[in-house]
Amino acid sequence: MGTVTKRILHVDLSTNEVATSDFTAKGLLGLGGKALGVALLERHLDPRIDPLAPGNPVIFTSSPLAAYGFSGSNRLGAFTKSPLTGAFLESYSGGTMARTLCETEWDALVITGAAASPVRVDVDSAGAQIRAADNLWGQDVFTADDSIREDLERRSSTLVIGPAGETKVAFAAAMLEKYHALGRGGLGAVLGSKRMKAMTVTSPGSKRNKGGEVFDQVRRKISKLATEDPVSDAYRRLGTPMMVAVLNEAGGFPTDYWSKGTAAHRDKLEAENYSDWAKVENDTCPPCPIRCRRRLVFKDNQDEGRVVHGPEFETLYAFGGLCLVEHARDVVLLHEECNRLGMDTMSAGNVIALAAKAGEEGKIKDAPLLGDADGIMTALGNIARRDGATEDALAGGIREAARFLGMESAAIHVKGMEPAGYDPRALRGMALAYATSPRGACHLRATFYKPELGGLTKDLSTDGIADLFVDYEDRLFLHDCLVMCRFYRDFLPWEDLQVIVGELNGAPVTQEDLATLTQDLLTRIRRLNFAMGLSPDDDTLPSRFFDEALDDKPCIDRQEFRATLRAYYLRRGWGETGDVLTGGSG
Repeated sequence: MGTVTKRILHVDLSTNEVATSDFTAKGLLGLGGKALGVALLERHLDPRIDPLAPGNPVIFTSSPLAAYGFSGSNRLGAFTKSPLTGAFLESYSGGTMARTLCETEWDALVITGAAASPVRVDVDSAGAQIRAADNLWGQDVFTADDSIREDLERRSSTLVIGPAGETKVAFAAAMLEKYHALGRGGLGAVLGSKRMKAMTVTSPGSKRNKGGEVFDQVRRKISKLATEDPVSDAYRRLGTPMMVAVLNEAGGFPTDYWSKGTAAHRDKLEAENYSDWAKVENDTCPPCPIRCRRRLVFKDNQDEGRVVHGPEFETLYAFGGLCLVEHARDVVLLHEECNRLGMDTMSAGNVIALAAKAGEEGKIKDAPLLGDADGIMTALGNIARRDGATEDALAGGIREAARFLGMESAAIHVKGMEPAGYDPRALRGMALAYATSPRGACHLRATFYKPELGGLTKDLSTDGIADLFVDYEDRLFLHDCLVMCRFYRDFLPWEDLQVIVGELNGAPVTQEDLATLTQDLLTRIRRLNFAMGLSPDDDTLPSRFFDEALDDKPCIDRQEFRATLRAYYLRRGWGETGDVLTGGSG
């Protein structure tokens, strides 16, 4: 294993100081992304700190493959302590900032401190400047982004928080180029606590590293698959909204705040029907040829010609499923409002649906009604402004909202984060995925719904599920270290990952080397979470998943879940109960 040195740019907003350092570590194997983010958190984070305190660092890393023009690599990673969960937070987003940051030749940015008044941080290859941003404070994401771009060069990227970040909503997002979200876990609130309204990154010009012959063959193969593979074509034609139909057919589309697995109005949410009311255009994170993002031009008389960006599946599940908003057109408008306010759509949909249920039970008055798109739109603005006692509680995230509403037994979350749109009562392997994800319930760390929907887990024992899950989690962990888009997961098998990491490392690596790396880093993240107050008891699921059936799907068997969890712990070297941590370098 080689020794790898990374160039780090440090910005202290309390002192207005900008500094640089070289970060050298063994075993990172030339990687950046999650591997570098975890290592920098270990160096700069006091695990006991309040997430909204000035000392909580925010770390940004880009894909090391962006320097090679690798398809799917224009992804930015962010790492901090989450105000939503009080634990480890990782978040990733597309856009252009990963490429521009890579071209400045900074491997990571570390933001600490808190400014006395609003600021924006402008990064280039020479370092960073901290500029006053009082004129931007109070503006929504779209207005602020437009204002910032008036004096930016063409090869510049933007990151902006909205009103939700300024009021420190626990699930506030940071928005890249208006429509790409570092969404989950409240990064926008952490930046808001630092009074950092925006960040720009300006590239000195296009750069392109040249890899070795075998590496270049893999790069060309991946680009070809992204262009021609049937899976890529499906994402290009329909994007992630195609999953509405898939999950409804599987009976695992969370509906009516997790009480049903199918939506009677599914056809009005499905991507196949968007062309009835909008012209559908493609957008991308260059240089990705999949072009999965939707740009919609309304065709109806009310808003004819209006251009909006289409929601991903998770937004359709949160508002269309949990909140029973019937038509995708209305979900699009709610999605646009969340982008404008700088708010995670998944958490927003979950807390609003829970509040609606509390209203149905008479626990609160003037609650938003399920299915009322206009009322939900009003609630979004009130949450972002913390306008009203109920809205202030919802802004605190699902746990605070549940306590305020008297709905703790009904609330669905793991470690304070709500699951994605894959109900584990229909997809049993997702129970393990949600329970063990370090950032709280998460579908992306292993994307284990993929083998489940493909039937690969149907006849597996608990040990077999744990084995398959570990394989998926290891491979996808490496994708996060490379900061590769999840839609490339099937295009990068172990043998190609070995080629890529070997190129970045400057020496060949084996699959065992890579598995050792992921095991080490997962153990280190677990140690961080334990230092922040979590324990193995937090690796569990909401009681409703164990006690309530889902349509024709039985509830999750506790004994079976615990057996699968135990098998996973043993494969990770954490002992039978998950609290014996061995094998991590710390």
